Amino acid sequence: MRKEIVIFLIIMLVLTPFGLISEYPAWGEWGIEEFRGLVGYIPAGMQNAGIQAPIPDYEFGGMNSIFSTLISAMIGIVASFGFFLALKHIKTKQR
Repeated sequence: MRKEIVIFLIIMLVLTPFGLISEYPAWGEWGIEEFRGLVGYIPAGMQNAGIQAPIPDYEFGGMNSIFSTLISAMIGIVASFGFFLALKHIKTKQR
C-alpha cells in the first residue's frame, strides 16, 4: 500500500510543472480581478481578507520558475502528508 502512495506522489510531483504551460490559473487560485471576471463582483470578505500566501505564485525570488514550482510542490506534499500522518497518529491513540 505504501509503495503505491509513494509512486502516486512522485507522479504528481513530476506532473506539477505542466501547470506552468496553461495560460489560465488553477481552479480556486484566482486573484481578486480574475474572480470579478468569473463571478461579476468581489465579495467584501474576499476583498479585505488580508491573507498573504506563504509562497506567492509558487516562486522563490531569483530561482527558475520550474524549479521553484517543484520545490513548492514538495513542500506541499510533505506538509499534507505530515498533517494526515499526525491525524492518523492522534486517531490511533484515541482508540
